[in-house]
Amino acid sequence: MKSPDLPQNEKSRLAALSALNILDTPPEDRFDRLTQMTKQILNVPVAVISLVDENRQWFKSCIGLDASETPRDISFCGHAINGDDLFIIPDASQDERFADNPLVENDPKIRFYAGCPLKALDGSKLGTLCIIDQQPRHLSAEQQHTLKNFGAIVERELYAIHYATRDILTNINNRDGFILLGQQQIRVAERQKTPMTAIFLELRTSFFDNDLNINMDNVIRLFSDNVTATLRDADIFARLNERRFVVLLNNASATQAPEFIERLKKICQQAYSNGDKAAPFTAVNVEVNTFTHVAVETLIAEGEQLLNDKIKQRGLK
Repeated sequence: MKSPDLPQNEKSRLAALSALNILDTPPEDRFDRLTQMTKQILNVPVAVISLVDENRQWFKSCIGLDASETPRDISFCGHAINGDDLFIIPDASQDERFADNPLVENDPKIRFYAGCPLKALDGSKLGTLCIIDQQPRHLSAEQQHTLKNFGAIVERELYAIHYATRDILTNINNRDGFILLGQQQIRVAERQKTPMTAIFLELRTSFFDNDLNINMDNVIRLFSDNVTATLRDADIFARLNERRFVVLLNNASATQAPEFIERLKKICQQAYSNGDKAAPFTAVNVEVNTFTHVAVETLIAEGEQLLNDKIKQRGLK
């Protein structure tokens, strides 16, 4: 068996996949309809939308197969994302790369596989729309064209997710993106019994009220970049509205929040000392309680109220 090679752009590819905030999300009709149509029109028993994560391939939609993910090192889709065109295996039992693959020797006993790479906006291959059969077969030119067309539709749905959950100015999560991703992380924290803390930040742009040459978009972008520089890979960062942001620190208790805030202050102060338009900010933190914060919207409401109260008490703008 040959395990799939890593794409040369693996780091940026994984970043593009992560930015979609789609991994481990519930099934959606818009994707299930596409896999169902692909299965029916191409007359195959299995159709899957597979996204290739660091160590697994995860199925956003899977029709005809009772699985939600498989290890990446035995995946067919891991091979498919290394090319631009369809990746087709007419009979896996006769292909030395796959003949002794567990997915061929054992259930689901794959013989035929065809995968259409799904591209991110930057061209990275995120995964595939693939079809599978337990019998060897070939695809006609017309059938290959059909699979590519359905793949293009899946790509457009993935792009729609990107635009719906990203803040255009800063390219970080927006409120909807934070709700989607934060809800997932709260469920994970509940299962693993790990602490989480949310830090709510209000950028005090009134600091520049008398600066006639200020470009407020640049101030907001700089603040976003400064926050990003303080984050760990597992943390979540989002822009809630024009001046308000939230950071969700994974595996971190409330006692660690002051350290994060102080680190961010130093970065912003250094930027201001260097001549950049770095505005001050107000911060509050909320320790996530998986019982009271079952819905991430509850966490946001609590954090924003605490932030509003602090700003009002201090007479800040």
